[in-house]
Amino acid sequence: MIELTAPREVASECPLKSFKFYKTKESPTGFYEIKTGFTNIRTPWWDGSAIYGSNNVVLNKVRSFKDGKIKISKEGELLHNENGTAISGDVRNNWAGVSTMQALFVQEHNSICDTLKKHYPELEDEELYRHARLVTSAVIAKVHTIDWTVELLKTDTLLAAMHGNWYGLLGKKFKDTFGHVGGSILGGLVGMKKPENHGIPYSLTEEFVSVYRMHSLLPDHLQLRDISATPGPNKTPPLIKEIPMKNLIGVDGEKTLTKIGVARQIVSMGHQACGALELWNYPLWFRDIIPHNVDGTERSHHVDLPSLEIYRDRERSVGRYNQFRRALLLIPISKWEDLTDDKEAIEVLEEVYGDDVEELDLLVGQMAEKKIKGFAISETAFVIFLLMASRRLEADRFFTSNLNEETYTKKGLEWVNTTESLKDVIDRHYPQMTHKWMNSSSAFSVWDSPPNSHNPIPIYLRIPH
Repeated sequence: MIELTAPREVASECPLKSFKFYKTKESPTGFYEIKTGFTNIRTPWWDGSAIYGSNNVVLNKVRSFKDGKIKISKEGELLHNENGTAISGDVRNNWAGVSTMQALFVQEHNSICDTLKKHYPELEDEELYRHARLVTSAVIAKVHTIDWTVELLKTDTLLAAMHGNWYGLLGKKFKDTFGHVGGSILGGLVGMKKPENHGIPYSLTEEFVSVYRMHSLLPDHLQLRDISATPGPNKTPPLIKEIPMKNLIGVDGEKTLTKIGVARQIVSMGHQACGALELWNYPLWFRDIIPHNVDGTERSHHVDLPSLEIYRDRERSVGRYNQFRRALLLIPISKWEDLTDDKEAIEVLEEVYGDDVEELDLLVGQMAEKKIKGFAISETAFVIFLLMASRRLEADRFFTSNLNEETYTKKGLEWVNTTESLKDVIDRHYPQMTHKWMNSSSAFSVWDSPPNSHNPIPIYLRIPH
């Protein structure tokens, strides 16, 4: 265990004067090129482990062992263990928004099971479960690729690029008619004849973890909406009250979600914009947060998360901002004015780092960096996003060589192919909600007119993946 102590000069402004946390454990990878790495309790693939779990113990608790289905309440909510944690999904450092998305995709899995059972009555429980899990995971991957990422990087170029990753330059209509034709460019990464890992075993790199430090997206309060009301302008439901985020975390968050209900939580998140990924916008409640153990119980030590995130990057030998950009063949900064036009930010950066731009931490640099028009994230993060978004598809046999009727079934492939957005998923399970409260073809698009200080994307941008 390591203890971080706030410097005397700024201690008065820190919620925690010191906090303790566990050092990251390194484990042998089994690969000559990469001798050790940092392990996680979740698998790095698009395999739906946020819903199904990453080991047999959790998996067996989640399954109903009837018609391939996953356990869920009649109200469409996650079921809970005796200690109050959800049976399925993440239980460490979770919040009600993620539980809502997990519950939605459990319903998706079970609906797929019903469809497969109807068309293939000969399939047993295990076969139904395996096919439905693959289909659900593919739906998550597709939503992430052509719906979620497009809203995060909202330009026509990225819209074409993300659809190109899935369908290829020939487009969806051609691929639906003739199948995967040509290489990865013409036919897309999905459906290639064999996986491509570029000679390196697939994993989520530390660089990807570092650019994915996007906690500023979360607000300080959830704006709870009244979905029993008559729709207002832009189909906006009236605000009932604001719930502090600290009441939506962990076991207490699961209890709060039960009172709110999944449908109202989805609508509420959909009409509340994300926070902007910029300096001085880190949620205050993260400055004094209680981390959870694997069983969902709270640890005794509180954590200042933004400080911990910077420390983790340093501990795991992730390059500082300039070093990171050089590794990506991007132009490094030579002075603070290259990074930002904000004079106040420049003054603070000089106070912290002096004139040495090489000392600038990656997370701080990403938040301060000038944004490309239409981008919610920095150019630095975008390059990593683009690389990993492609690799997560082309390195997975279930999106390449095994994307066939034998693996998914014909109906399973149809399910994946006809799902184009998160709205399609929500509409399957809450059709009255989408018709009443949504005015866009994408659940990630603007439903409401958010404040200028926020990104125009809902806070459920962070779906399980």
